Amino acid sequence: MLNLKKQKGFAAFFITILVLVVMMGIAISITVLSLGEHKISRNITKSNQAYYVAEAGIEDSIYRIIKGKNYQATNSLVVEEGTATISITDEDSSKVIKSSGAVSQRIRKLSTTLTTETITIAFHYGAQVDRGGLQIQPNARVVGNVYSNGSIMGSGTGFDFSEVCESGVACITGDAWVAGGVAPNPDQEWTSQDSDFSFGLKIGPVDYLDTAQSFVPSESEVLNIVSLYLKKVGEPPDQTVRILIDNGGSPSNTSLASGTLKASKVTSNYGWIDVSLDPPPSLTAGQTYWIMIDVARDDDNHWIWGKDSTDGYPLGTGKYTKDWTKSDAVWAEVGGDLNFKTWMGGIITYMDGTWVGVNAYANTITDSNITADAYYQSIENTVVYGTSYPGSPDPPTKDLPISYAQIQDWEAAAEAGGVIGGSYNPPDGSSLGPIKINGNLTFPSNGTVTIEGPVWVTGKILAENNVTIKLKEGLTSGYTIIADNPSDQAGFGQIELNNNVITQDSPQGGKLLFIATNKSTSIANPSIWLHNNVNQELAQSIILSLHGTIKVENNVKFKEITGYAIYLANNAEIVYEIGLINAGFSSGPGGGWEVTNWKEIE
Repeated sequence: MLNLKKQKGFAAFFITILVLVVMMGIAISITVLSLGEHKISRNITKSNQAYYVAEAGIEDSIYRIIKGKNYQATNSLVVEEGTATISITDEDSSKVIKSSGAVSQRIRKLSTTLTTETITIAFHYGAQVDRGGLQIQPNARVVGNVYSNGSIMGSGTGFDFSEVCESGVACITGDAWVAGGVAPNPDQEWTSQDSDFSFGLKIGPVDYLDTAQSFVPSESEVLNIVSLYLKKVGEPPDQTVRILIDNGGSPSNTSLASGTLKASKVTSNYGWIDVSLDPPPSLTAGQTYWIMIDVARDDDNHWIWGKDSTDGYPLGTGKYTKDWTKSDAVWAEVGGDLNFKTWMGGIITYMDGTWVGVNAYANTITDSNITADAYYQSIENTVVYGTSYPGSPDPPTKDLPISYAQIQDWEAAAEAGGVIGGSYNPPDGSSLGPIKINGNLTFPSNGTVTIEGPVWVTGKILAENNVTIKLKEGLTSGYTIIADNPSDQAGFGQIELNNNVITQDSPQGGKLLFIATNKSTSIANPSIWLHNNVNQELAQSIILSLHGTIKVENNVKFKEITGYAIYLANNAEIVYEIGLINAGFSSGPGGGWEVTNWKEIE
């Protein structure tokens, strides 16, 4: 019995020891596991902290660059117990920011690319002309298409027209359009503005979406263009503008015509934006119609329309709704009138004395050669090698691809780079831009100046005698060179390029865009004068005159010319390239910036 008791006692003792060992093993395992998890958690925490420290370095650098603060190419930033080591490198017009965040020997690295904001502008034609029209003298030609809101006047009658563009003939090698004429003054307008109307977003429970302004035309005629006083918040997309008939004092869901509001032409500051209607609707005097902007909701990217809260326009008012297409749409008052202008037709335009390489479209065609088809109301003394289409409607008016609001944005970017208080003559071999020059800009004879940012000149831009104006190499987007004096566009803001001047674009696709806002329509004293072998070997760059005449003569070549009126004489040539349909122009350093890449790196 004693041995049995001893054996039982030993077994109990052994089991107890075994249980204690197992429990101790479990406890040790739990402790080791807990310590491991704690270590992993601590590593994760420290790693996350290192990431946020690196991110803080990126954000601090972006802030300094955007706000124009001083910064160093290599620097560091202390954040709590961590440190961000930062490097900022210039790559063409971009800045690459790299930040390494370190916390307790844990390191995370980030990289971001900051690129100057670029506006993409579509130039669809070799020459696009506004209401001043196009004059083409003998031996001048456009290699590409032409669209003109005014008449196209060739080199006269008596030419031996043929299917080949021969010497002595005014030539357009592609299609040529002459839009139906636009009256010189708006038929209806309301420009008084004392407040804003935001739409394209939801505020509280209310959807401020489709927005309209009513008007009553004074004459029965086609409506070619509407002008709207707009600005935008963020980057809303292109929108459709419609002309709706009236339904008991509110817009109906019947659309007579539409046009495209190009978002790229609208900026964060107010500007008058033209929208051409295709096809232009026929309106009846004394009846009420509505100009309506059809939008979708996007609270971060929406529109603002200038408003007169006194509701002073006697023939209309402003209203909005959630969805104009619904038959039971409820239209609410905006609390005033929205700023607008309506431009009616009724002016006869024509094409005269011109050789056209493909199709021609105009109300009236006289003394011309049309290699393919002709679309017209009236034709006289013209050879048509293709098919004639009498009774064709006039082509619609096309608004110019750049608005003054966009030009003002480029001017602001130029001014942000610095201001020169008087006329300036940059030396040979120098760089220019971004800069504002309060005076004239005269490029050096026999010299070269590289454009590295937008340039704004309030006086006159003059380049002559073997000057090369060169866009910085490596750029895929271009810069603008602007002559504009907002306080006196009649007396200032002209450009003259003369005597073997070369404008040189970037081999990577960036182009120089010369802009003048002078309002002179005189051929003797034009807004822009290009003459005597400018780019005679190779067509380069783009020319734009917003209000005045562009005169081109004596062996001058450019890729695209757009203006209120254009005069081509004496071997002037425009050679269009298809890439201009997506030409980009940057605001440049000192202007707007946008983040185009943000990633973690090894």
